[in-house]
Amino acid sequence: MVYQLNNMTVNYAERVALHNVSCTIQEGKWISIIGQTGAGKSTFVKVLKGLIPSVDGDYRIDQQPVHRDSKGQLKGIPDIGYVFQYPEHQLFETTVYKELAFAPKMMGYSSQQIAHAIELILPQVGLPEEILPLAPFQLSGGYKRRLAIASVLMMDPKLLILDEPTAGLDPVSRVALLRLLKRWQQQENRTILFVSHQMNDVAEYSDEVMVFDEGHLMGHYDTNILFLEQAQLLAKLGMSLPEPVQLLKVVEELSGQNIEVASCRERDIFEKVWSIWHTRSC
Repeated sequence: MVYQLNNMTVNYAERVALHNVSCTIQEGKWISIIGQTGAGKSTFVKVLKGLIPSVDGDYRIDQQPVHRDSKGQLKGIPDIGYVFQYPEHQLFETTVYKELAFAPKMMGYSSQQIAHAIELILPQVGLPEEILPLAPFQLSGGYKRRLAIASVLMMDPKLLILDEPTAGLDPVSRVALLRLLKRWQQQENRTILFVSHQMNDVAEYSDEVMVFDEGHLMGHYDTNILFLEQAQLLAKLGMSLPEPVQLLKVVEELSGQNIEVASCRERDIFEKVWSIWHTRSC
């Protein structure tokens, strides 16, 4: 599915949260949303989900206008999944199985269909079958987060919105969760919108990045172009480069040369820096 916003504006009582935002979200991409606090990131993804009904502008999915009610207000869009910050706070069922079964049950799935769907989702999010009879509160923090995300994936969303999904997780759990989500996104050819302040994660997992500032969409970039060629824009907006890119800049300054790398991902940069250091030390 392709999602298109044209001249989308959102007015709150005291300020304009989005100013004439126009963009296209292509299918099968991991797109990160970055910007300072209050830049309009969360407002933007809520508009996509249909959670902010009163908006000005045009919203289309696969070139078809998104449905509005008799008052012209947007309605919630079922094919878009939304994972809020600290989603485990929304867990409410008495067992893990019931938590996973809740959404498909509401969608009219049979017991057999639900059991099959749960069997498929567990390995996708790295959860063992042994936890199914347990209460969600018995799980570790990382497992609770995976369960909450799995509950959203049970609705088979075409687009998944992740609003700071790694908040509060330790580094190991954060990396494990993001790798699982990346694998799901690639295997299922789904679209992810990833709201984050963690530039290292944005550089590592994103195909594209949308940059917001004070309600304006400042640009929609290929991830490598943004972090390797648009450092001045990020600095102007008060955002830092990913740490591997910062290292690359230091090595360039010390060596007095421009260094070409395959991408802004950590492994590509570290391998290039190691190669340069090894060559000079021999």
